[in-house]
Amino acid sequence: MLMSKVTDHLWFKLTLAFALVIGVGVIVTVVLTRQGTATQFAHFMINKHMILPERLQTTLTEAYAEHNGWMGVQADLHALIDAAADGQMSGMLGNIMGMFNNHVQVIDMTGKVVVDTSGIVDGSVLAGQQVQQWPLVVNQQPVGTLMVEGSMMRTTAAESDLVLVAVTRAVLLAGLVAGVVAVLLAGLLVRQITHPLATLTQASSQIADGDLMVRVPVQSKDELGKLAATFNRMAGSLETQEKLRRNLMADIAHELRTPLAGIQGTVEALEDGIFPPTAENFAAIHEQVILLNRLVEDLRTLANAEAGQLALDLAPLDLMALVQRQVAAFQSQANSHQIGLALQVADNLPPIQGDGQRLGQVLNNLLDNALRHTPANGNVTVKVAAEPSGIGLTVTDSGEGIAAADLSHVFDRFYRADPSRHRATGGAGLGLAIVRQLVEAHGGKVEATSPPAGRSQGSAFHLFLPLKRES
Repeated sequence: MLMSKVTDHLWFKLTLAFALVIGVGVIVTVVLTRQGTATQFAHFMINKHMILPERLQTTLTEAYAEHNGWMGVQADLHALIDAAADGQMSGMLGNIMGMFNNHVQVIDMTGKVVVDTSGIVDGSVLAGQQVQQWPLVVNQQPVGTLMVEGSMMRTTAAESDLVLVAVTRAVLLAGLVAGVVAVLLAGLLVRQITHPLATLTQASSQIADGDLMVRVPVQSKDELGKLAATFNRMAGSLETQEKLRRNLMADIAHELRTPLAGIQGTVEALEDGIFPPTAENFAAIHEQVILLNRLVEDLRTLANAEAGQLALDLAPLDLMALVQRQVAAFQSQANSHQIGLALQVADNLPPIQGDGQRLGQVLNNLLDNALRHTPANGNVTVKVAAEPSGIGLTVTDSGEGIAAADLSHVFDRFYRADPSRHRATGGAGLGLAIVRQLVEAHGGKVEATSPPAGRSQGSAFHLFLPLKRES
């Protein structure tokens, strides 16, 4: 109900805004039309030229002053009309409005015709009810009279007023009808906007109440459709993060319970006298404590890295030397499992900006993961080569490989491609997650690949480290 009230209020505000804009447009149209029509009545026509009497008065008096009289003005009449014109009116439009070609004369102070648009000078002076007169004055001295027969429209002044009223009424009525239709259409269009917003508002309220499975329909490809699609992606991301959070809590509880249960069982057996207090039994407890401490430290490292709070001691680092040390440290483990461990390093690798301890942890996790998943008589190869703007490092094994469905999850926390594996054989599921976070903290990226089943075995982890970490 609250969402409906909010949406209705928004619809009313938007519709009212459209109505105000339309109303202002109608008023402006009526005013401009009336003024324009009234202005047209003040003109008369000469050879399709629209001319104001005041402007023609000015051009005629200037011509009189230039010629020192009316002699020669008749010859310049066409140029004077062009100079005084406001524009031209087409013949068809002029016929529709009832316009005709006005007859214009100039008579001097003796009453003689000295200028005539008909071209006849010394003819009879215009007379009749439709003849209008304007004085022609030069240096405050009257020099003649401008005579115009008829007006722009074949009406009297009273009839012109009636025409103005009729035009104003017609435009106002047309504007009101158009305005009502426009407001109705605006209301419908606004409803098309507010309805998806109401749906989004309702869905947002459901998410705020904890329902992360809610989605909204995407009904268009415009901005509102993109907003709905983005909202759905956000809701999906929130749902995924919530599932990951719950899984994380369950996984942490499970991983902590196992070593704690071992410690508790051993201690209780010691207390009950079932186990003698020998060095071997205490060593078993110590082993579980070490495992528990490592798990807690891995969780702390992963949490700091994901929160962007992992402190890196960045300095120029010889990655080739670091890799050689790490590979040498794992040689004995590889030999004991009858696994060939090889290193391929390109020459003249440039130094990078990195934290040697953290990148050593990355290599340690990758090599440990590769050796645990490689059977006897298998091979693990570490390759380091220069790449554009950085260095690439690839750890390849000949183990059982990774299923295509698992490739996108191998860097997730507590994820094991083989659910049957336990900690002793598969680890806690944090090693690769830490690898990704530490590599990304250095501005790099890491990916896992594995050939399709039936072609070959093994998997490869490729990471890229830039020469200089961007701040």
